[in-house]
Amino acid sequence: MTETNKEKWSWRRIALPISIVLNLFLVAVIVGHMLHARSRVIVTGGPLARALANAEAILPAPDAAKFGAVIRREAPLYRKAAEQLGEAREELDRQILAEQFDPEGMRRALAAWGMAWNHFLDEFGGPLAEALGDISLEGRRKLVNERRAERVKPSLP
Repeated sequence: MTETNKEKWSWRRIALPISIVLNLFLVAVIVGHMLHARSRVIVTGGPLARALANAEAILPAPDAAKFGAVIRREAPLYRKAAEQLGEAREELDRQILAEQFDPEGMRRALAAWGMAWNHFLDEFGGPLAEALGDISLEGRRKLVNERRAERVKPSLP
């Protein structure tokens, strides 16, 4: 073999294993990302999923992991109540947007939404208390301060 052929052969012997290792690493990263994203879904696309994502973004990383783990683990306990709350809200929206507005129908839908909200709070309260109990005082302070900041933001007229 000539010197040039030896250099090409040497480079190829190193490049192939490195390429295989990098490809395996990238596959593992992609699969891990997909599994992580899937595990974050509580009620798909709903306000509860957004609230959890917001809470996890506010919390320090160790607290976010603990908080999210409890909320996701306990999701079967309150998932049905969350779905019922969403259905009640949709009915309220239908009543409000009806071509022939029916004030009594809207009042009934509002009352049903209120009962669904209370039922959801009853079901979600236990898991929320457990999740909050697992995080630091600093994390709980951050959540409360964020909630307070949201309340004082000016709303549109």
